[in-house]
Amino acid sequence: MHSFIERSLVGIAYAAVWVTSLVYSPNLGYPILLFVIAFVAAFEMLKLYQIRSLALTTLLCFGTASLLVFNTPLLQIAILSYVFQMGLTILLFRRKTIQANALLASLLCIAHLLFPLLVISEVSFVKSPVFTIDLTFGLLFFIWGADAMAYSFGTLFGKTPLFRTVSPKKSIEGAIAAILFSPVIAILNHQIFTSYSFSFWLLMGVLISITSIIGDLVQSQCKRTAGVKDSGTILLGHGGVYDRIDSLIFTVPFVYLYLVFFSCYVS
Repeated sequence: MHSFIERSLVGIAYAAVWVTSLVYSPNLGYPILLFVIAFVAAFEMLKLYQIRSLALTTLLCFGTASLLVFNTPLLQIAILSYVFQMGLTILLFRRKTIQANALLASLLCIAHLLFPLLVISEVSFVKSPVFTIDLTFGLLFFIWGADAMAYSFGTLFGKTPLFRTVSPKKSIEGAIAAILFSPVIAILNHQIFTSYSFSFWLLMGVLISITSIIGDLVQSQCKRTAGVKDSGTILLGHGGVYDRIDSLIFTVPFVYLYLVFFSCYVS
């Protein structure tokens, strides 16, 4: 019970920081928040591959952020990240692990972690962003709702491991609960952000629920390969920052492409 309360309080504080930055400072506080998250998470991810270098982490983060200066199309960045995420998914289901050197680990860090955070930051830099503030909130609500439902329902009722070799504590019951809970979040999003139809939110929610579960498993495989339980200890009850954003970073390129190519049919 103590760990559940601790996890809940940290989760609420974490969500409050996101909400506050997006509402009150989308052009300054929000990109600063994302950069801090990116830096800490990138350092934690590289550490899983036995790379402990603040200099390399700084280079990767600033190098990725500089793409905005050169007006690199975010669609191309999202597609490249999508390809890498799909590759990690294939390795996951084929039960293959990555023994990465510094170069490969850096490429993975950029495409798997930094590119999605760059894409979701576009509301701060692009005049007509795909990820508007409303859609960013909608995405976060789905992610947080799926995570909370999978954890709580899985803890209480989970009996069947979802992927025993990667993460024996994650259950099929928790995953199903997360997916089935997406229509509830879709209804709430439709009531709050009325510019988008319920069918738009529902399809987006199902997509997010599924990809967030896969993203969690992909990161768990990285940790299992490294022989650690968590990527860090900075967030009580959650582990590291990379642990906390694993579902988000995996989901972003899928949602971005959904918004670009398919939302016109349902919104």
